[in-house]
Amino acid sequence: MTLSVLMATHNGAAFVEEQLNSIVQGTHLPDELIIVDDASTDGTWDLLTEWRKRVPIDGVILVRNDVNLGPTASFIKALDRSTGDLVLFADQDDKWSPEKIETLASCFTEDPELLMAYSDGTITNAELEPTGERIFSTRNKARLDAGGERSMMQVMSNPDIKGCTMALQGAFARRIARDRVAGFAQYWGHDHWLALFAFGMGRVKVVPRSLLLHRFHASNASSATRFSPFSINHWTKWSRKMREQEKDHWYARYAVVKEQIDRHGYSVNDDWRKALLDWIRIGEERLTIGNLPLYKRPGRVWSLHRRGIYRDHYNGVFTLMRDLLT
Repeated sequence: MTLSVLMATHNGAAFVEEQLNSIVQGTHLPDELIIVDDASTDGTWDLLTEWRKRVPIDGVILVRNDVNLGPTASFIKALDRSTGDLVLFADQDDKWSPEKIETLASCFTEDPELLMAYSDGTITNAELEPTGERIFSTRNKARLDAGGERSMMQVMSNPDIKGCTMALQGAFARRIARDRVAGFAQYWGHDHWLALFAFGMGRVKVVPRSLLLHRFHASNASSATRFSPFSINHWTKWSRKMREQEKDHWYARYAVVKEQIDRHGYSVNDDWRKALLDWIRIGEERLTIGNLPLYKRPGRVWSLHRRGIYRDHYNGVFTLMRDLLT
């Protein structure tokens, strides 16, 4: 079984070498390590080219973007170039445990039909000091600990599995990436997109152990915690995202999923398909609400509230207020 580790870097000189060393010092070495540098300006590229000369594996492939494309496009570019039977995504600023690759790879040895396995991770500060939180504990609504037994409504709402924790069957992941519909990245990160189809098309396994230190610092691309009404920073990010999203965002998010399965004839399980259609209807409801004058919205919002949609799948009263007022 061959294995590809895929990394996207951007101005990661402060931490990337420590992460790369943790990957190549593990108990199971990758057959190829594909790193796409997303137009770094801080010396990351020079660091990568020097590091490649010193590593104990031959299959280190460096790719440099001429302009900044963002993490999803960069990870997809790495995935398109990969050849491994398994693929794992690596963040530039984490530190993997020595047995991370071996542990996740063993899941596929035990079950050759598995499409995805994922683990927990320990959240740390910039100095890799644990904060007391785990990735699973910051995503309590997602029930990540349930693995393949998760509710399909919840999975469709947000798979919420970080790329740095997952391993995927390589042929499956490349197929989903190859078939990608135009504009999917407006609505889904590469990791959630792949995880979503894994739940719909095959088996998923959870490894309820921390297999990496997930470092958070001032420049992370993703967040360590869920929205908090007591955080000014969260309010700032949330309000900016709301202004940037088109009115049809929550409809189009699921329309692109349906477009891909319809266009390519994927075989998906019945619960997953039902959840997709339910979320398309919810997206249509929210789009309708957003196009109504303010005085006509409360009844429609109340209908979603009574069904637990805001509570179970969004940011509760804050999303409810958004539909009422914006």
